Amino acid sequence: MCTVSWLLANDGYQVFFNRDEQKGRALAYSPKYFNDLGVKYLMPVDPVGGGSWIAMNQAGLSICLLNYYQQKPPEKILISRGLLVKSLISNTSLTKIRAALKKLPLQRYAAFTLLVFPSHLTTQIGDVYAVRWDGFELTTVTAVSPMISSSIALAEVTNYREDHHNAILLQHQVLFSGDGCNDELEISPTPAPVDIDSVEENIIELTNQRCIDDKNSLALTRFHASHEPAPSYLSVCMHRDDAHTVSFTHLIATRKQLKMNYVCGCPCSSKQHQSYALYPQRETCVEVV
Repeated sequence: MCTVSWLLANDGYQVFFNRDEQKGRALAYSPKYFNDLGVKYLMPVDPVGGGSWIAMNQAGLSICLLNYYQQKPPEKILISRGLLVKSLISNTSLTKIRAALKKLPLQRYAAFTLLVFPSHLTTQIGDVYAVRWDGFELTTVTAVSPMISSSIALAEVTNYREDHHNAILLQHQVLFSGDGCNDELEISPTPAPVDIDSVEENIIELTNQRCIDDKNSLALTRFHASHEPAPSYLSVCMHRDDAHTVSFTHLIATRKQLKMNYVCGCPCSSKQHQSYALYPQRETCVEVV
């Protein structure tokens, strides 16, 4: 019950993540700083399992995890999937991530899809790496933005959100022009008015803090705040009787900055906007995937 999208630019990448959970589940703790074996990283923490669904380290590598509900979990004591993110995020390259995955006892985890955004990822260098554990086998899957998980009507939800994602990007007419992560963009003193619904204003504020003229970022932020076609299981800002979107995370990874913007609570109503930064310490070797 989550949606992740991303954009690549000449100087880095951005990730946008809506986390959906059951209404009875405790809210996650806001992002915290960790240091594992000398590698600093940021991640929000699930108080239930102690892990996370998204994290970024000081090398500029990021990890996202989606539950794969279509595979029934095995009837035995399992390790929380969120601990996968915590155990992998101290690795500073995709090569190290792959090696670490081979050593994990995956049979003790329920099914998942894991996305890795390598530290030097741009429009020219590398690719988003995605693997899926179905309870029996770990396989590479094609990473195409957006990627979606849902415990109900997965095909219907995926088709609707993909179409809506593409429509929003076409509306902005800037389909990944390459300047989406540009830190040098200046905030216009009198930015052009943007026609957005009031329910989107809270989450849009995070983008405004960077640059309202960053149209790619604005487009995807609007997508993650959307209630189209109505607040329901289909909408990206998801609302069901038993579950809803509980947080929005926006990662920015460029040569000059590593930043995590976080909205705690349902993004259409929460006022809890927080921003965190890491000092980039990238490895000199550029890893081409």
